[in-house]
Amino acid sequence: MKIICKDSTEVIVEIPKGVSKIGVMLSGGMDSSLLLYLLLKEITDNKKNMNLTVFNVPNVLDNAIFFSKRVVNYLEDYFSVKLELINIGDGTLAHNKIIRTPSREIEEKKYVEKLFVGINQNPPVEFPISGPWRRDPDSPIPPFYIFPFIRLYKNHILEMYEKYNIMELCYLTHSCTMSTGIRCNNCFQCYERAWAFEQLNIKDDNKYGT
Repeated sequence: MKIICKDSTEVIVEIPKGVSKIGVMLSGGMDSSLLLYLLLKEITDNKKNMNLTVFNVPNVLDNAIFFSKRVVNYLEDYFSVKLELINIGDGTLAHNKIIRTPSREIEEKKYVEKLFVGINQNPPVEFPISGPWRRDPDSPIPPFYIFPFIRLYKNHILEMYEKYNIMELCYLTHSCTMSTGIRCNNCFQCYERAWAFEQLNIKDDNKYGT
């Protein structure tokens, strides 16, 4: 599917031809939860015979497994499907390192043919705290990985939630990387999320921890 954002930014979420087993890295945050929704929509709308596996790194700092399960449960009901959720990797690592080892393990053990990851870019503004390293969108991407959001900012992500009328799903997600329930309002991800909502003039009616 092709999605055109309000600023003409194009987003393409597409499963390569001939691929029947795909995976999605899910943190329970806004980006990965939206990506899982779009992939499920692509599969169900086009009646594709597809095996989709959800992978979660059970990060102890932000209770990722709780929020990932909440997202999975919501999407299972929404699409009337059953999803396999696999916990993988070391949940004690720092947020910017937590995905690298498990993604390599997924590739080496051939769990799936392609792995979708919802990484995007740091906003073009400065926050009181520096942002994490994020992949250069022009750098070569290994063939195992698909990054549909690689050129997007968080406001683009939020815009798609609004476009598809799934703000209820957005409010179930957890962006804070320093708290297992309420937002800390001091980490980069909290600033980034707040910035996105401000850009679209939307109230963040988030149900953290509930």
